[in-house]
Amino acid sequence: MGEEALVANGGDYGNPKPKATLSLMVGVAMAVIGSSFQYGYNIAVVNAPADEIKDFFFGPLEVEVINNTVVSSGNISTSSLNETIGSTTMSPDVSVKKEPVNDDHEIYRDNMYALAVSAFAFTGMIGSLLVGPVVRKFGRRGGLMVNNIISLVAAAFLGFSKLANSFPMIVIGRALIGVFAGLATGVVPMYIGEISPKEWRGAIGVLNQLLITIGILVAQLFGLQGVMGTSEMWPWLFAFTAVPSILQMISIPFMPKSPRYLLIDQHKEDEARNVLVKLRGTDNVVNEMDDMRQEAESEASAGQLTIVQLFRDRSVRWQLITVLFLMVSQQLSGINAVFFYSNKIFTNAGIPPGNQQDLASVGVGTVNVLMTIVSVGIIEWAGRKSLLVWGFGMMIFWCIAMTVVLNLMLAFGGWISYLSIACVIGYIVGFAIGPGPIPWLVTAELFRQAARPPAFMISCMVNWGCNFIIGISFPAVIKVTGPWVFLIFMVVCTCATVFLALVLPETKGKTFNEISDLFAKRNGMKPGGARRDESLKIPLKDMGVTADGSDPAAGDRV
Repeated sequence: MGEEALVANGGDYGNPKPKATLSLMVGVAMAVIGSSFQYGYNIAVVNAPADEIKDFFFGPLEVEVINNTVVSSGNISTSSLNETIGSTTMSPDVSVKKEPVNDDHEIYRDNMYALAVSAFAFTGMIGSLLVGPVVRKFGRRGGLMVNNIISLVAAAFLGFSKLANSFPMIVIGRALIGVFAGLATGVVPMYIGEISPKEWRGAIGVLNQLLITIGILVAQLFGLQGVMGTSEMWPWLFAFTAVPSILQMISIPFMPKSPRYLLIDQHKEDEARNVLVKLRGTDNVVNEMDDMRQEAESEASAGQLTIVQLFRDRSVRWQLITVLFLMVSQQLSGINAVFFYSNKIFTNAGIPPGNQQDLASVGVGTVNVLMTIVSVGIIEWAGRKSLLVWGFGMMIFWCIAMTVVLNLMLAFGGWISYLSIACVIGYIVGFAIGPGPIPWLVTAELFRQAARPPAFMISCMVNWGCNFIIGISFPAVIKVTGPWVFLIFMVVCTCATVFLALVLPETKGKTFNEISDLFAKRNGMKPGGARRDESLKIPLKDMGVTADGSDPAAGDRV
């Protein structure tokens, strides 16, 4: 039964309970598997094989010396080195020893690898600036397709870098996958937020972060010495990022378009209703269509906002301040420092390198996944604001605890060093239940359709900018601050806790228009003022839509 029949028969205008339709599940699942998973995978993939990659391209830290003659340097493999030594006549007066290359060699290796690590975050900023133009030109679903092409090119550079003996290919590949990740962090939350029913928008939005955490964990598992974290297999470890892109490209024809994009941006009401019916599993989509029509009507006079217009628009001022503060806090809380350099943190805490550090990192990744799953289950009960405030509050405690443990370890050593793992896990628990998943969800919720693309552009750029600062500066910062480094993150978490407790309203179960009204007073506007003045509205009939919501040209479209 269509909308017109419901009107004629006095049908039920109430909101039907949301259903887990096949269209909704395919759209959400393939968006997060093909994009969010890759983002998380490429955050952590550089950690485990770092020494093997540096040894191959820049030579080992130590060289074999026989009778004062260097027989191993550069990227000579261990097997070739053993053959060289084995073929040498080992007379009693032959001296075989290992010596460091020189004092600056380790610094050079670390700096070059840091270039590859930070390229990911730097070009992530560029990718975030492409969010608006890409989703406007290609749509949400088309934007995912464009992004997958970037990912496949990046995977080729990374996978063939060893064969070509070219470290610049690593840097280029990391730069390209950074562009991919920057686009994904904007397009995916926008897409899944727009196809989700408002009752499930929180839980579905957190799935974006859940797949990021699963990607991090898979990278940690694949990076183990017994899997792909070896001198022979690390190119395959990097090239694996192509697999989820291929899966998503195959699935895109079966993923639903965004009904909000179809109606509000392209004025295709008939197609939008058809997509919405498939997504909801019912013909009774009257209320949701009405909500989208109201937003379409209010946006018709202005069209899409630019970044400059976004900053000047008083009706979204505090939404923008809130989201930007969230993005800065999420990154400067230190989370990616933990994932980029977890092995270095554990080394400084006295945990032996090798399997113990790798297993500790895997344990951290596992907890991250499990607690994000908890967040998915409780977000529609606890709400966005509570999980953010309590999450940052827990991180404050564990930053203090980590500082105490690191200082005790320096004084007493021994088993105390293993408490650092417990502190990192506690810190991850706080992050995973709120500050990790919710900022992206909140960005999708706080802005109306015209402001959403530029809002994602600027918020993603700020997030990636802070990510870049952490990635490139953390090794130097930890050398200067030593065991006190987590106090810096504690200050950031404290500021975030206070700000969010005072400013952020609860948005669970609310429509986009209702959320705009929550900020109206703080923005100096009347409720409903966030939507354009009545005199500026363009009647629906001028958009090709009649007063009853039907489209006179619908019969001409497929």
